[in-house]
Amino acid sequence: MTMPLTRLCQIAILTVAVTISGSAAQGATPNRASFGKAWKTVDCKTFDVPAAVAAQSDCGYVTVPEQHAQPQGRTIQLAVVRARSNGKAPAADPLFVEQGGPGGSSIGDIADGALPTFPELQALLKSRDLIFVEERGTRYSKPNLSCPEINAHYIAVAKGEKAYTDPGWIKVCNDRLKQQGINPNAFNTRENAADIYFVAETLGYPQFNYYGVSYGTLLGQYVIAQADKHKAKLRSVILDGVVRPDIDFNLASGHTMSYALRNLFHACAQDRQCNQTYPNLEQKFLAIVDQLNQKPVPLTLTIPSSKKTFVTQLDGNAFIIGIEAYLARPYSGESARGTSLPKFIQAASQGNFDWIAGKLSENLEPSEAREMYHTVLCARAKSIQVTPAQVLPPPYPQLIPAGIREAEAVTKACEVLQVELKPPFAYEKPEIPTLVLNGAYDPVTPQPYGEAVARNLKTAYVYTFPGVGHGALFAPRGMPAAACVTQIAAGFLANPKQAPNSSCLTQIKPLFVVE
Repeated sequence: MTMPLTRLCQIAILTVAVTISGSAAQGATPNRASFGKAWKTVDCKTFDVPAAVAAQSDCGYVTVPEQHAQPQGRTIQLAVVRARSNGKAPAADPLFVEQGGPGGSSIGDIADGALPTFPELQALLKSRDLIFVEERGTRYSKPNLSCPEINAHYIAVAKGEKAYTDPGWIKVCNDRLKQQGINPNAFNTRENAADIYFVAETLGYPQFNYYGVSYGTLLGQYVIAQADKHKAKLRSVILDGVVRPDIDFNLASGHTMSYALRNLFHACAQDRQCNQTYPNLEQKFLAIVDQLNQKPVPLTLTIPSSKKTFVTQLDGNAFIIGIEAYLARPYSGESARGTSLPKFIQAASQGNFDWIAGKLSENLEPSEAREMYHTVLCARAKSIQVTPAQVLPPPYPQLIPAGIREAEAVTKACEVLQVELKPPFAYEKPEIPTLVLNGAYDPVTPQPYGEAVARNLKTAYVYTFPGVGHGALFAPRGMPAAACVTQIAAGFLANPKQAPNSSCLTQIKPLFVVE
């Protein structure tokens, strides 16, 4: 679900004083020598950790039960990076930082990509250790449920040779993984949540905090639900780009993209320069989708690994998929200039679609662990209890087919995998203080999702950031949103029982590239 976090940035670091009463306890964090027997140290190069991060980190594998209900049964290995706080008096409770997908790499995307340069994480590292657990089945953990077969599938789809919903690729992948002795039933969110507690206990932390983005927020809700089932104690949770546990977010993608696009169109209309330069943006966008569905246009794509090119037919669905990336990361060149999407829609209305080729080319070879993505979604089928129409405004009709197609593809994959269905999700420990962060342009997990989840929690603070996409904690350098989200997150971690100072939100305005 979430986009890789790359080309990240740096701002002034905000430090927050913490005291024992009412907030985090200060004290020595566990020494690696005291880690439990489940820990095995490895060179940080094993996980491609940059030298600057590795110099202040402990890297290793934590051996966990394949299924926590069978502690004496088979085991798997989770890759873990512990970045030690560089503050003078760090809190004793760390912050676990988890990526989305499902199937994304917490270590690759965040510890390796974001931490070296991203200001928000550097600020949080000042106050406490950061722990990156590579979720079971993802890149650096063992086993890795990756499916390189999907690359050929996506290329064939783009060439018009296969249907998008054809599950042949995952059948080949699943057969191969089963031959390796991998049990798909062990890779789901319940087991992922138990892993977080197991790692905290192995590393010797009596108490910890949790941050999750995208699917990491669904995982965070399961971590909350298990708060009284483990020795380690959960102190607070930050959910960033929040997944509702009771909805099929793929089926809802037409609704969620419509919600984000309406926010974008409204923001442009309210901005004098944007409105003058790119008037009637909504009508232009819908007209483009209609025209492409009636008469697709040729577009040259480049296969990332081989650099070979081929010509595809760009229809309305493909155009919508390409647009999604510009909503998720609405920052031109990851800069503070704001979004170029109005400029691109204007260009498309004049027949120029070259700008979308790069995003569609990147989609040909996804980096996520694709079988893990599907085992997680398939196992939670019983939790789906509301329809998109029940919880979100009506979508643009042109966007509905994209969600239907994605949901159908997942359904067919689930028919292949036949994983065990888990009981419906239930909020069992709602009193854990929780900070909910939303981006106004988020095309996958819109503000209403975060608000709905917050209503199920006893103590929750909800903030929406204008001009921000999927993952508010990762706004680029120079944007007021970057400093503001840092202030709010750090303030919350200092004292989760009190609403953080959010006055900086009034200073955030959507930004647009106008050329």
